[in-house]
Amino acid sequence: MTRYAPSRDFAPVSANLRLVCVSLAAVLGLSVLPSAAVAQSAQPDQPPQTLMTETPLQYLVKRGDTLIDLARDYLRTSGDYRQLQRDNAIANPRRIPVGRTLDIDPTLLRTRSDPARLESFRGDVRILRASQSVPLEQGTTLLEGDVVATGAGAFARLSFSDGSHTVIPSNSRVRLDRLRRFVINDAADHRLVIDQGRAQSRVTTRPRPGTFRVTTPTAISAVRGTDFRVAYDERSGISSTGVLDGRVAVASSGNDSGYLFEPGLGAITRQGQDGVVAVTLLSAPVMGDASTLQTGKSLRFETTAPVGTTIVRGWIGAEAGMLDPVSEIEGPAGQALTLTDLAEGQWFLRLSAVSPEGVEGRARTFNFIRALNTVEGLEQSMDVLDQVRTYRFAWRAEGEGEATFRFQLSRSDDEGHPQGQPLFDTPGLTESRFTLTDLPAGTYSWRVEGTRYRFGHRLTVWSQPEILTISR
Repeated sequence: MTRYAPSRDFAPVSANLRLVCVSLAAVLGLSVLPSAAVAQSAQPDQPPQTLMTETPLQYLVKRGDTLIDLARDYLRTSGDYRQLQRDNAIANPRRIPVGRTLDIDPTLLRTRSDPARLESFRGDVRILRASQSVPLEQGTTLLEGDVVATGAGAFARLSFSDGSHTVIPSNSRVRLDRLRRFVINDAADHRLVIDQGRAQSRVTTRPRPGTFRVTTPTAISAVRGTDFRVAYDERSGISSTGVLDGRVAVASSGNDSGYLFEPGLGAITRQGQDGVVAVTLLSAPVMGDASTLQTGKSLRFETTAPVGTTIVRGWIGAEAGMLDPVSEIEGPAGQALTLTDLAEGQWFLRLSAVSPEGVEGRARTFNFIRALNTVEGLEQSMDVLDQVRTYRFAWRAEGEGEATFRFQLSRSDDEGHPQGQPLFDTPGLTESRFTLTDLPAGTYSWRVEGTRYRFGHRLTVWSQPEILTISR
């Protein structure tokens, strides 16, 4: 973990952090610092690269173009042609050589509204428009200024007109600050504000000057085509950004220069502290093989996380891409992740490790099957008929599909531990009961195995053993 100390060229970042996708740097012809260089060579006295200033849009003059016509069609006001004339040193605004390239300041460009869409949602999701709740349904149009808030265990997926999308997980509040397109080239320009929580965005490549920005109280992230996460914890005042795909530049607030980060790296800012902290994203946790089949009433996932993990986080979805997660689970590293409510079926679990600073690392996706198959509620009773003692054993089974059972009864010690081979071992039962007669006095242990065939798998589960003591 490397801290970039403030210097004359690299100011403190207690207010903001700026990030820009490397696609911008590629346009500007800038080099990218590899991971090792970011960690070892980005010294305060090293000249930063110019990354944050939006460069002028270049417009190729066509036959019949005039500055006045261009201003009327593409600029904020028709009078802005004068600024365009000054910037390009043009003597006569009505006569421009065909084939000449004009530099147009992006702040002069006219935009039009470009609404987003609530593509899907699950759980406690609210949309606030002018502080009033908007009725929710799939496909709801989202307007500039709307706020999307998610409660515990909730998800919302927003889609944008160019195919980009943002997933907002639980306990988050995100404002749609800008939803625009530039009239001159139809480039999308979108800005989100995270007041609390997290958002993961997958952004398609955008032509200049279109960008996609995500800001927090201490950070600004701007891209033109990448996959990245931004989070803000208002309690700690920490903002974090993790780069999953594409490259991101980092600079201090009010500074147009910074450093480029490759995928697998992240950046942290803290309120009240100077400097930008660069971190390597933690590798993904691994799910244990025993977690592949989830047959109990509660789901339990055993995971192994890399050193340095504070929290293991999991998203569950019906497809591996996690466009529409249905649940989020997390827990301390070294402890199993648990979930109590999930429909039967074939599912995917995407695991990631979270550092002590709250930076979520790389992710890995595993498939598992949820198919309830339980045997419990074991009961036993005894009747005497014609001087014959009859022992009845019964149990309760839950799950979809037909089940067969296997009954076992063994001699046991007083603690219920079986001794020797089972006295009775009867498979293939189709009913949840079994009867024996005239058992000799002694202590016995009995249990039941339940078997079902679901999703191409043979699912088996043993009940907890019960103790039966017979005296004469």
